[in-house]
Amino acid sequence: MDFDKLILGIDIGTSSVKISLLDSSTSKSIYAKSVPTKAKTSSSHQKGDEQDVFNILKAMQECLKSPGKIMEKVKAIGICGQMHGIVFWDEQFVQTFWDNEFTNETKKLVSNLYTWQDARTDLKFLTKLPKPRSHLKAYSGYGCNTIFWLKENQPEILSNFKHCGTIQDLIVSILCNQGKPVMSTHNAASWGYFDVIECSWNTDILIKANFPVYLLPLVVQPGKIFGTLYETIYHIPKGTVVGVALGDLQCSVIATLTSMTDAVINISTSAQVAFVTKIIEKQCDGVEYFPYYDNHFLAVAASLNGGNVLDCFVRSVLSWVSALGLNITEDELWNRLLHLPDEEHSTPLIVNPLIFGERHDPTTFGSLINVTNNNFTLSELFSGFCKGLINNLLKMMPREMLLKAGIQRIIGSGSVITRNHIIKKEIENCFNLPLSLQMPEDSAFGVALALLKNNPHLFS
Repeated sequence: MDFDKLILGIDIGTSSVKISLLDSSTSKSIYAKSVPTKAKTSSSHQKGDEQDVFNILKAMQECLKSPGKIMEKVKAIGICGQMHGIVFWDEQFVQTFWDNEFTNETKKLVSNLYTWQDARTDLKFLTKLPKPRSHLKAYSGYGCNTIFWLKENQPEILSNFKHCGTIQDLIVSILCNQGKPVMSTHNAASWGYFDVIECSWNTDILIKANFPVYLLPLVVQPGKIFGTLYETIYHIPKGTVVGVALGDLQCSVIATLTSMTDAVINISTSAQVAFVTKIIEKQCDGVEYFPYYDNHFLAVAASLNGGNVLDCFVRSVLSWVSALGLNITEDELWNRLLHLPDEEHSTPLIVNPLIFGERHDPTTFGSLINVTNNNFTLSELFSGFCKGLINNLLKMMPREMLLKAGIQRIIGSGSVITRNHIIKKEIENCFNLPLSLQMPEDSAFGVALALLKNNPHLFS
C-alpha cells in the first residue's frame, strides 16, 4: 500500500520508548514498535528515582531504525513522554547526538533523568516551599520541587548545566539541534509553579524563594511546531517539522476518547480516571485539572496505586511460597489468580490498597478491614485488592462528579482492566455507567494524532 504523508509519534515512557506511524489521510496507525529502555540507574538519594538518558536515547534510536525506507514518507514528528520529571543538559550535548559521540566525556554534559517517581522531596521538605499561584499543586517528583531540593542539597548539579526540561523536551531539542528548550503547557503544568490560565511561571514567587528562574523554559500552547529535523536520520528527511513535546497522559486520552460524554479509566502501572471539560470546577482532593487541547482541561484523578499494587501482591505470594520450599512460576500464579472463583461471605474482606500512598494524601497507606476466620483466603485477598483499587478511584473521583460533567459512558483501557474480570465487574458496580473495553491506541499514536488535528494544513 502506498502512503503519501505519514506522521511519526514517539512516546518516551517510564520503562519503554514507543513509536507509531500514522497515515494522515485515514488517521490510522500503520506501524508500531516498542523497545524497553532499561534506563533505571543508581540514585544519589535513597528515595530518588533516576534514569540514564543514554539508555533512553539508544532505545529511541532502535525504534527509529526499525521501519526502514517507509520513514521517507514522514512529514511531521510528534513527541510526548512521562510528565513531571526533569533532566538538565548543556547545549554541547545536543550536538553529540548528531556527531554520534556518546562517550564517557559526553556524560558530563547531561544529568540523569529525575523521574516522576523520585521521592527525595518528602513531605517535610515540601512544607518549607512557597505555595504556588495555580489551581494545581506541586508534589514530590515534580520538576520545580526537584530543582528546589537540588539547589539546597546538590547545588553543583544546577551550576553545571544551562538548560532543563522533561525528557521529551530534550528529545525535541536534540532532533532540531537547538540547545534551548521550549515547553508545552502540558509539561509546564506538570512541574508545578505554573499558572495555566495566564500561561506563565510563578516567577515572582520563585524569585523571592531564590529559585534559579533562568532555567525555566519558554512555554507555548500544545500543538505548536518547535522546529525542523536538523539532518536526515533513519530515512526521515531533513527539514521534517517537529512539534513541541506533549504530555503522555493527554496523548493517551486523545487517542482513546471519541466523545466529550466519555470518561476514561486506565489502569497500567498506576491508575487514572479522566474526562475532558471546558471549565475548572471546585476541586476534590484527588482531582486536578491539567491543560488539554483547544483551551479545554483534562479532569484527572491520578492514583499512584494500580497494576503496581497487584504486582506487589503477586511478588509477596511468590516469596511466601518460596520460603516454604515450594515452587510456582509468576505466570502460573497470575493465571490461577485471574481464574479464581468468586467467594461470597456475609462479612466481606475490605482491602484499602494504598501501598504507595497518594500524592494528595502521602501519609496514608494500605490496610485490611473485616478480617474473619473464613474470608482470609488467597481468593478473597486478591479480589479485595482488585476491588479496593476501583473503590479508591471512586473515592478520588465520585460518580456524582462524572454525572454532573455529562459523562454517559466509561472507556476502560490498559491490560489490568482487559485481563481482570473482577476489576471489570467492580467498575460497573461502583460507577454504574456503561463500560466499553477497548484495546486503546497508545500515547505514541496519540501525539501523532494531536499533531494532525492541530496542524491540518501541513497534510492537505
